[in-house]
Amino acid sequence: MQFIESTAMGVRSAVITLGRRSTPLTFVLFPMVHVGRRSFYDEVASRASACDLIVAEGGPDAPPAQARMARLRWDDQVDQLNALDLESLGVPIIWEGGDTRPAEERARDREARSTRDRILETAVDSAFALGLRALGRYGDPRDHPGVDQVDMHDRWVPEGGIGGFLERKILAERDRRLVRTLGTIHRERHHEPVKVAVVWGAAHMTAVVDALRTDFRYVVRHAEWITVTGH
Repeated sequence: MQFIESTAMGVRSAVITLGRRSTPLTFVLFPMVHVGRRSFYDEVASRASACDLIVAEGGPDAPPAQARMARLRWDDQVDQLNALDLESLGVPIIWEGGDTRPAEERARDREARSTRDRILETAVDSAFALGLRALGRYGDPRDHPGVDQVDMHDRWVPEGGIGGFLERKILAERDRRLVRTLGTIHRERHHEPVKVAVVWGAAHMTAVVDALRTDFRYVVRHAEWITVTGH
């Protein structure tokens, strides 16, 4: 199944709805490219706002150094960190890290941290920002031929033994956590007529579709391309 199409004309993402004949719950997949036109993120936000629950990658607060790095652009693109504010939609969100606290409580927690913890957090955030730029996280998606490159900061691992370790820990484990979350939602709410938006990087969507099809017999009901960038 194709989630991202990259051609000379630009990049498109396939919004895919999966459902089952016997139960009313549906999953709406938004394969994310993390750099694109602002109109792409506006379209994702508009469609996700019509859902009853959002399962989202990352956490509710963008790390400051990574957000600043994402704003350093010299083209007509924007970064998802700065362009997509899911919390503003008023839809319940299950974040990857499991943080469900309101923004005010998260802010109080940050203020209460020790100076040492803040310095360590800043150092880690800065290192990740530099590392992600080196891996292409902030690059123009029009420079990449396909999903493995468009979302390569999620897929990339070095050759050799350490590569297998990182593959298991960074990508495969995140896929497993996401699939477990969706499985829990299915078991608890499959009898409800709700739409669940899955807003995650495109590199993770193969695992999602495979699990929903194999474990719970979901099938594709609808698919539609939306433009990430280009004509």
